[in-house]
Amino acid sequence: MKKMLALLLTAAMTVGLVACGSKPAEQPAQSEPATTEGTDGAEAPADIEAPAEPKGDTPTIAFVPKVEGQAWWEHVRGGVTEWAADNGMEVIYKGPAEVDAAAQVQIMTDLVNQGVDILCFSPNDPAACEAICKTALDKGIIVIATEASGMENITFDVEAFDEAGLGAFLMDQLAAQMGEEGEYITMVGSFTMESQNNWADGAVARQEEAYPNMKLVDDKRVEDDSDAQKAYELTKQLREKYPNLKGILGTGSFDAPGAARAIQEMGLTGEMFAISVAMPLEVKDYLADGTLGSVALWDPAVSAKVMLNAGMELYNGGTIETGTDLKEEGYTSVRVDGKVIIGDGQIAITMDNVDDFGF
Repeated sequence: MKKMLALLLTAAMTVGLVACGSKPAEQPAQSEPATTEGTDGAEAPADIEAPAEPKGDTPTIAFVPKVEGQAWWEHVRGGVTEWAADNGMEVIYKGPAEVDAAAQVQIMTDLVNQGVDILCFSPNDPAACEAICKTALDKGIIVIATEASGMENITFDVEAFDEAGLGAFLMDQLAAQMGEEGEYITMVGSFTMESQNNWADGAVARQEEAYPNMKLVDDKRVEDDSDAQKAYELTKQLREKYPNLKGILGTGSFDAPGAARAIQEMGLTGEMFAISVAMPLEVKDYLADGTLGSVALWDPAVSAKVMLNAGMELYNGGTIETGTDLKEEGYTSVRVDGKVIIGDGQIAITMDNVDDFGF
């Protein structure tokens, strides 16, 4: 479980989405952080999960995105702003101007030195963030991450779903479009992309469990090198090889757009179907004309609110365990595995909601 979500966005959001990659960089030297405001200045153990008693005052909260100015993270900013207004609090939202691990660490260092009580972030380079997060924990700061399930020096990491759950969700969507029968194949960006292949495995397991009239063809899985053009070409080749092929279950963000273009050109809309994780605006036209019935994603603004809710729950002396309600749809009964909080936050992107995200 610890490694299952470490590359979620790296694996899925490779189309112009800076939530995926990172620029490895050496971490700058850290200065001794100032005493956190609202605490007695005593250092807490590195594995602290919550203050022993509720503090009862208003915390200083910071949220550090991977980058500012990019559509995905501006959508997250909107969620943070809405949460702050709803809760009558202020949240410092500050990230680097470009995807830069060292710049992000410096921002986090400055915030820790200023004395925040709750630090939420999504790392560009998890390893580069470990030292400053340990410093934060040692000062009693609650550290809530996302896309960082393998990090050690955090209080909790929030993830929208687990790999098997997303795979099953993709299969359920495809099966509905296929009428729960017919031949299908799985498509990944690369056979070495662990998360994408795990999602595909979860989809196949779901098909075997729930959809006996669907059949995985002999090739089972193909890779498109995270290239929509190759996904397009593969779809045409596969349909020629398997004349009864009815479904493409992709996992990377290039899979469904490339397959949809091929389906459209072959005149097979309504006869052949495709799904994958994808960026809403990149598939809007295919959703509009019915070439795609849906694609999958999660709402990062909702995940951000969950991170803030988790931080406040701990700040007020509560605990987070399996079954805890973190007060957002998909997270009303979370599962906790070690330091990872797992929701059920995957969503289907359709024509009804494709314009809700701005990316």
